[in-house]
Amino acid sequence: ISVLPTGSVGVKQIKIIPNLISDVISIGAIRLNAPNILALLNARRQLNQGELPQALSLSIRQLELSLHGSIIGGKTPSPSERTPFDDLDTLGCGPVTYFGGAQWEEMGYNNFVSNMDMGYRFTPAENRINLQVNSHTQDWATLHLDIGFALNTSSTSIMQLATALTPKVTGLNVVLQDDGYNTHRNNYCAAKAGKSINEYIADHVQRVVERLRANGIKPGPGLIAAYQRYLTEGGQITMTANPPAPIDPAELPFYKAEDVVKLAGLTIKINDEAVTDLSVDWDVAHVRQALGVRQQTPEAVASAAPAAAPTAPKPVIIKQSFHATPISQLNQYVGKIARLKTNTGASYLGKLEAITEEGIVRITIRKSGGTATLSLRSEDIAKAEVLY
Repeated sequence: ISVLPTGSVGVKQIKIIPNLISDVISIGAIRLNAPNILALLNARRQLNQGELPQALSLSIRQLELSLHGSIIGGKTPSPSERTPFDDLDTLGCGPVTYFGGAQWEEMGYNNFVSNMDMGYRFTPAENRINLQVNSHTQDWATLHLDIGFALNTSSTSIMQLATALTPKVTGLNVVLQDDGYNTHRNNYCAAKAGKSINEYIADHVQRVVERLRANGIKPGPGLIAAYQRYLTEGGQITMTANPPAPIDPAELPFYKAEDVVKLAGLTIKINDEAVTDLSVDWDVAHVRQALGVRQQTPEAVASAAPAAAPTAPKPVIIKQSFHATPISQLNQYVGKIARLKTNTGASYLGKLEAITEEGIVRITIRKSGGTATLSLRSEDIAKAEVLY
């Protein structure tokens, strides 16, 4: 174990043998980093007191994974374990339908060696926390991710922060740098398909677009051309989101596709050249079906509703049912359970929270792990029913 005066502590030469799988993870070094030595010494006290240090990061060097271990070279997933969006990378690659250890070895890889830095910076004065990831895999790619989340408290208590952390994003910056994977994959798949590299790339892009469209996602010409250019030239993809107000990514599918770019303040560049056409469309119901996501049921929402206080038995019990309700009258039923159907065919069942002056209908639905409040524009709602 070594401690550096710059504010880090670490260990070297580690081998991890996970239980239940046949694999060995080799790591050259792991270090825990703080902004300075005083912050490092103070971090343990803060954690013991249930407080979150202002900033910490973890550095991993020379993380090595075997191509033929259980983590990377495991068995091919069965059809029931896959969705139409899995293995898009293999489309057009001749008879190959899955990339695993054997395929990557044929591409010319012997193992995967990576360096990673993962950390956060907490700014209580701005009620914000930023998560950062920097990862480089030799002869593969380099990834930089910086994402900011809004908090509804300036407390440094870990317990309070855990409940205050919302899925609302304040900013996003993703940079993907190709460091050799495109060349390896293009050469390998062109040979498997018996085509030139340019012919393979064109065929691959066409197949990806067809697969996406068949499952509810319709990228526009600009995004298609940008993807093909990246595969051909390599280089760098940069995606930045600077929303004017914090946004919940879970809500984006419920807006019109053309509004999402504006809501997210989204920009995309390929090798520093902006993609001017970011048009895309999607069918939420179709995408959910492709992913195997079940629609909500009245029983699920009812079970999520708070239990009513015990009351004395009543001689007459009136059974509640859903009643068709004009969209303009939904503000009369705030607090009740409603079933909304959008123009895209998606249905949402939950508690009506509010109807704003701008015509935004807020409804809280149940999802795995908790609830989510969606914001739907009234003109996008085709049908509304209220339970009473």
